[in-house]
Amino acid sequence: MRIICSLIFFFPSIFFAQTDSVSSNKGDLLSVNEIGINKLVLKYEKILKKRNGINGWRVQLKFKAKEAEIVKLKSKFIKNYPDIPIYLMYDEPYYKIRVGNCRNRLDAIRIKNKISKHFPGSYPVPELINFSEFTN
Repeated sequence: MRIICSLIFFFPSIFFAQTDSVSSNKGDLLSVNEIGINKLVLKYEKILKKRNGINGWRVQLKFKAKEAEIVKLKSKFIKNYPDIPIYLMYDEPYYKIRVGNCRNRLDAIRIKNKISKHFPGSYPVPELINFSEFTN
């Protein structure tokens, strides 16, 4: 009975198993794309170049209506974290201070956790980031 059950269970897997048909003789991988994938990739690259950046994340420390308060905060941040890039922007009627150049939200959360001791109210925000601003 066990033999019959095991044959019924493993029999379909013998016929429907996949083989590694995309490998060449040298062991190199061969990429097989559907028709039009390369065109879509080139189109996406053109869109990114036209926008002059990619969707990324930064950590917003604060936003205030008075520039003097933001400049003090910027100085404090540079003193404590000189290795993290900082950006001061004006979006009427507020001045915003944002830090970091992150490709995904998880990286921004890591920066937020790193700076939370000195800047407890910070939070990640999506932003368009220029290619030249990425260091790695």
